[in-house]
Amino acid sequence: MKTGQTRAFAGVATIGAAAIGCLQPGIDPVFLTILSAAHGLNPDRHGWIVGVTQGGMALGALVIWRYRSELPRSIAPIAACAALLWALLTASVSAFASLLLVRAAFGLAIGIVYTICMSEVAAHRPVAAYGAVFLTQLMLSTVVASALPYLSDIAGPQGALLALATAPLLAAALLLLPERDGPIPASASHRMAVARTSASPAAWALALATCAFICATMMVWSFTGALAMQYGFDEDMIGFAVALGSVVGAVTALVVMRETPVVPLPLTGLLSGACLLSPLIFAPLRIDWLFVGAIILLNIGSTAIIIRASGLATAAGGDPLFRRFVACTHPLGMIAGPVLGALLTQISGSAALEGGALATLACGSGLLLFAHKEAQGGKRPGAVVTAP
Repeated sequence: MKTGQTRAFAGVATIGAAAIGCLQPGIDPVFLTILSAAHGLNPDRHGWIVGVTQGGMALGALVIWRYRSELPRSIAPIAACAALLWALLTASVSAFASLLLVRAAFGLAIGIVYTICMSEVAAHRPVAAYGAVFLTQLMLSTVVASALPYLSDIAGPQGALLALATAPLLAAALLLLPERDGPIPASASHRMAVARTSASPAAWALALATCAFICATMMVWSFTGALAMQYGFDEDMIGFAVALGSVVGAVTALVVMRETPVVPLPLTGLLSGACLLSPLIFAPLRIDWLFVGAIILLNIGSTAIIIRASGLATAAGGDPLFRRFVACTHPLGMIAGPVLGALLTQISGSAALEGGALATLACGSGLLLFAHKEAQGGKRPGAVVTAP
């Protein structure tokens, strides 16, 4: 049996790999502007690039959700190595159709890594676990988003894209550590026992609310780079805003990791929703400091609600199958948001994007209110207890 110190080291490695697995959304505004510079990609197609990447991630997550026990124990490091290959190809493939395929394959591989690692670390103290992963992800986003514009200036946009392959390489190294054996595949009897989750209605509502808030986040986030370019903000300003937003988001993660939250859950949803809409409101004003402030607010709102809702949903669900489902809601929301945003923007411009984001946030807030009332009413023994 591993010693406590070795288990802690393995846990840190898994947290690091999970954070790398969800790094891409945190740097997308900078990544997409550099991708456009490298391959002449029209900013109007940014939503589709994000959509296929997150679509692949969602597929990888769903596969792990349902079939983790049938897959080899080494599937996570294998997927990380595959993500490395697709990351390298991103720098050299310029045709739009080929680029879509490369990013979809990258998403599939990284989705496998994220779902396995996130479900492992969320097995105990899930709110703190999600907080630790997102705190690490935000710190990585700060470094990467700050460095990419400078790398692009020095080595060119393609050189900056090649440097991003360091992320899956590091994930593969963490997953191949001898101290980290990974979970033992479940037996057939165990798979039958968890084939139907015992999660409460509150747990399902929290998981679906998580998906809704991530969807709204990505509707706005995936078009932030395009909005910035449209209203005259340069690459350096975008990078600075994303990096500073990540720093503030990291502080938010530390606060939300508390096991006894102060703000009631429905109010957290309303405040977070208002923060998520801020880039759509402030970017058209063409004022640098307001744009930076909007990115900061988006990071605060997104970090707070995703960590809290994900952790509470996992705690309420209890079993491994539902724990993996909660992790799946992240890539599912990440694909739904950009694709829905792209469709709405194509149909009726930014007004439709704003309306769609607002409707999605209203849905998520309603689910949070339902979960809160279910928990307070004690209708199910397994219902999660939230702050009054």
